[in-house]
Amino acid sequence: MSSSKSKTGRSSAQNIETPGTRKVHSRHTWKLESISHGKGQPVSRKAIQHVQDEVAKRKDKFHFSKQEIESLCTIFRHLTKSDRIDRPRFRDVLHNTFDMTDDILMDRVFKAFDRDNDGQVSMLEWVVGLNTYLRGTLDEKIAFAFNCYSLKGEKHITREEIFQLLKSSVLKQAGDEDLDESIKELVEITLKKMDKDHDNRLGDNDFSQSVKEDPLLLSCFGQVFANARRKAEFERVVEHMSEEVVFGQQFTQEQLAAVFNY
Repeated sequence: MSSSKSKTGRSSAQNIETPGTRKVHSRHTWKLESISHGKGQPVSRKAIQHVQDEVAKRKDKFHFSKQEIESLCTIFRHLTKSDRIDRPRFRDVLHNTFDMTDDILMDRVFKAFDRDNDGQVSMLEWVVGLNTYLRGTLDEKIAFAFNCYSLKGEKHITREEIFQLLKSSVLKQAGDEDLDESIKELVEITLKKMDKDHDNRLGDNDFSQSVKEDPLLLSCFGQVFANARRKAEFERVVEHMSEEVVFGQQFTQEQLAAVFNY
């Protein structure tokens, strides 16, 4: 997808061609690949206002602007024909948009977004989840990652859970019959390094302290967050859409379809 900017340096939604005719020209490199089965529904002002009102209640913990929140709501409605995203569609988003591949962790990230445990992600849950997923503080991301790694949803990660997570994240090589033994050794090394209170498991405090000592340990049991490239691509789309909101040039459904390469 090639880049096209106005003289002011800001891409214009008016330059985005409708799909099905010629190659789309936009500065966006991010694609949703084949997530959507059709056009999203228009975002009602009432739906956006509900999200804005809920966000206002926790504004001290929120990292998106009002315009960016509206952009996230627009993206949400482009992903689904209803007011919810189900587990399969959400996994598609994680895989195609953020390069996640681990089945266990994709399900755990879905669980972290699905705050009311109804098996679906609402528009508000989408915005609140992305607040931490994309722009969370270190403490917020530590809590998010720990919740994903704690497969039973408890305040500690057991030896068995560590083994399961590590095994899921390791690609088995042909002829590697000793994989389980190698992973068991890795579990012991991990506990020795991170089990600060020596209770033979990782509590949330163990995990938090370890990550603050070595931030790379935030992803020690597999990819939970988007890699830097994919995160930047998504952020650019949100930024550009927010500029259109500020300057009064709302995206049409055809322009959205072009941006997302459908």
